[in-house]
Amino acid sequence: MHLKTLQNPIIKSWLPVFVTAVLFYIAGKLTLSLSLPPSYATAIWPPAGIGLAALLLWGYRVLPGIFLAELLIHYELYNLPTLLESPLELLIFFLNPINSVIRAWLGCILVKKYAEYPNALISTRLIILFFLLAGPVATFLPAILSVYGLILTGNIIKQDAASSFLTWWMGDCTGIVVFTPLFLIIFDRSHRIWRQRLLSLGLPLCVMFVITVISYVLAQQYEVDRLRKILSKQTHIITHSLQDRFQQHLTTLSLYKGLADSDKPISEADFRLFSLLAFNHHSDISHIAWLYALKNNKEHRYISQYSATNEGNNPADFNSIADMANKLDFDPALVTAMNKNHFLIFMPLVETGENSCQCVKGLVAEVFNIKKYAEAALDKENIEHLVIKIFDAKSEGRRQSIFQSNNIHELSDPLALASHNTINMGEQKWLLEIAPDKKFLSEYYSWSVWELLAGGMFLTSFMSIGLLVLTGENESVRSEVDKRTDELKESNSKLIASEQQFRKLVQTQSAIVWRADPVTCRFLFVSDEAESILGYPVEQWINEADFWPQHIHEDDRATAVAFCAEETRNLRNHDFEYRMITADNRCIWLRDYVHLTVDNGEVTEMSGFIIDITKQKQAEEQLRLAATTFESQQGIMITDKNFKILQVNKAFTEITGYSQEEVLGKNPRILNSGLHDKVYFQDFWKQLTTNGRFEGEVLNRRKNGEIYPEWQTITAVKNDTGEASHYVSVFTDITEKKDAEGKIHAMAFYDPLTKLPNRRLLLDRFDQELSTAKRHKQYGAVIFLDLDHFKLLNDSQGHLVGDELLIQVANRLVSVLREEDTPARLGGDEFVVLLHANSESLSTVADQAWVVADKIKVKLNEPFMLNQYQHQLSTSIGITLFPDNHKSPAMILQQADTAMYRSKASGRNAISFFHPSMQEAADLRLNLEQDLRNAIDNGRFMLCYQPQVDASGNTRLKALCSLWILSPLQRKAI
Repeated sequence: MHLKTLQNPIIKSWLPVFVTAVLFYIAGKLTLSLSLPPSYATAIWPPAGIGLAALLLWGYRVLPGIFLAELLIHYELYNLPTLLESPLELLIFFLNPINSVIRAWLGCILVKKYAEYPNALISTRLIILFFLLAGPVATFLPAILSVYGLILTGNIIKQDAASSFLTWWMGDCTGIVVFTPLFLIIFDRSHRIWRQRLLSLGLPLCVMFVITVISYVLAQQYEVDRLRKILSKQTHIITHSLQDRFQQHLTTLSLYKGLADSDKPISEADFRLFSLLAFNHHSDISHIAWLYALKNNKEHRYISQYSATNEGNNPADFNSIADMANKLDFDPALVTAMNKNHFLIFMPLVETGENSCQCVKGLVAEVFNIKKYAEAALDKENIEHLVIKIFDAKSEGRRQSIFQSNNIHELSDPLALASHNTINMGEQKWLLEIAPDKKFLSEYYSWSVWELLAGGMFLTSFMSIGLLVLTGENESVRSEVDKRTDELKESNSKLIASEQQFRKLVQTQSAIVWRADPVTCRFLFVSDEAESILGYPVEQWINEADFWPQHIHEDDRATAVAFCAEETRNLRNHDFEYRMITADNRCIWLRDYVHLTVDNGEVTEMSGFIIDITKQKQAEEQLRLAATTFESQQGIMITDKNFKILQVNKAFTEITGYSQEEVLGKNPRILNSGLHDKVYFQDFWKQLTTNGRFEGEVLNRRKNGEIYPEWQTITAVKNDTGEASHYVSVFTDITEKKDAEGKIHAMAFYDPLTKLPNRRLLLDRFDQELSTAKRHKQYGAVIFLDLDHFKLLNDSQGHLVGDELLIQVANRLVSVLREEDTPARLGGDEFVVLLHANSESLSTVADQAWVVADKIKVKLNEPFMLNQYQHQLSTSIGITLFPDNHKSPAMILQQADTAMYRSKASGRNAISFFHPSMQEAADLRLNLEQDLRNAIDNGRFMLCYQPQVDASGNTRLKALCSLWILSPLQRKAI
């Protein structure tokens, strides 16, 4: 059965759990019959091996199956209501399943970590280590816990703990040693050896196991019969003792009868004295009575005449003995009666004599305590480790116990050894039951049965390990043979492949195999490749004595012939290159390998082969050309697929400052400037991996730390399988180009004098700012500045001083503005400031524009130093807001220009708004500021006090204080 071949994923997932649980349960139930008292452990526990093998083969998913199966195995041994009432019993009920899970899990962990599992158990060392870890080591703790649970539940006594642990531990170990290989033989298909071990290992183990089990069953049956004989013998002894005790009581009553039959009448004193002697002799007697009979109409009525009670005994639980006697039908025979605790004996007294009627003249009655009666009878016998029960044989329905020994709670009869016998007590019949207690088996059970089972299982375990080792060695030998065979096959294949490769190589290189006379240098043999390479027929090579030197290129002829002759004289194998002319008048390059056969210092044979190396020579020429191209003006860097630098050219060193020795084997990251973000590199790798090529501008760092821009092209070189094997990077330093572009950009968008944005850049930014303001419904402002009387300064001091003033004005503008605001020079002495639109209302942006304009005005009113000349400057400022009425940037600038001219018209060095309402508010604010500045100097402040008067007209020591600003007319009136 191969569970891995199942297709349904649900069945495939749960079938191993089901198989494990079923096999575990069946093996456990069958093995319970082999359990050894008193611990009920066995010398072999197959579920231990099944659980471990299933866990190793199918993984941890089978653990629930192991837990459930172990729970069901022991379910019938427990009383469910008792379990629910006792938490301890319930805990111990789950202890065995938990121990089974721990045993399998721990064994699996140990053999995987230390015994190199999974393996086919071939190596002797691994086999021994496997079973040592999975057996004695992994099962030690679970065995201790299981035996401890048996002690807690009272199934075994502490004296049997050691033997119980030994049996339990050994049973788990042998179960693993025997049944783990059997399980793997059936279910493991990962290695051929498990299939081969079916007959060599599985069959002998099964036979040995069956023989051991049969031997144990027979020995166990013999031992059970022996123990039953012991109990049967004890039963007969106890039966005889109880009956003998009854006869003693009858003898005592017979003495009373003899006393009554004497001629002398018995007195009460004599009766009591006689009874006292009976009490001393029989402590179980509770009561003795003397009844005489009154005959009335052929019926007898019994009246108590004398009675004696044993004060040291419990009183009888019968009603009046006389009343009971009157209810019985007496004849000369003995009459008995009993209840749960006491036994009553009536012995009739019959008239004697020749003329007597042989009638009952009286009764002697005795009552004895059944428990004391049985104890007295058993006290004389040597009875150990037996539980004794006595039942009323005449009781109807369920038998009621009338006596049971004090050790009844220690009853333990797993082997069904209990013996039964019937005891005749006059008219009454007792049923005697004798069963063993917990110590009986420990005392009388023969260890030979355990030794037989343990020895058989040990032998089976050693056979399992031995057969595993033997089959493992055979498999090792077979594997070694297979390995050597495979190596030989591989070697032969490689040899054949090598020969084929050599032939293919010779054919590819156009090899000519030849043999020549060492004296005349005339060819004796030439292979067919000669004609295909040079075009001359083979016969011409052989027939012409000087064929070889005549067809060598005239430039190489003398050198080649001389070299070959010199090396031959010196008896050295040699090779050399030269050119030959083909039949179609082509010139080809050849490499000639010459092998000399030397005998006694003389060359006896020359042989060798000639290879066409024309393509190789052409390739070398191409490499020389490539090397020349490699050393170009562009930097070149070649890396492997792991981006380790393999080669760089001279231009690389000139651009980066790194020599070839400094970068070989390193990653191109050494050039990284750190100025590119993560998004840039994501795009870089996307282009390189998707298209196999990247081209773009890169900022890199030279060896001296200088950042420089380069235009880089990286190309992936792919092999035959389409995988990148190398990367070639070609780059050019574009620093000068970037500088030129920067200059062009600055000339196009920035004022060359002040370095501020010019009108073109201002309008471009203004257009973007206006669109953003409209979209987000926010407001900004434009401030237009014109320097007052700048032309006068320019005319008087010259254009150089005027230019210096414009530069300082630009610097002051930048110093008072935010980064998001844009200052610009439109031309001449006109400047514009574009305030970023970030206000929610016109009033807010108007206030902000006013504050910025005032800062500009104050800053520009500060003196300027122009070549040791101090110049005071004022400026006229116009402000307009946007967006408004969907006007264009040019129209808005025109509005600001108009507002600026209004400032000039109002006296210069002023700030004006284009919007009439805002201009009015600005004028009011300006007037208030001017009034406050001039109020103190002109005496326009008046301090007033107003006393407070209460309702009754009294003046309080409080007053209101206020400060008034007087107009010129009010000041004159005062």
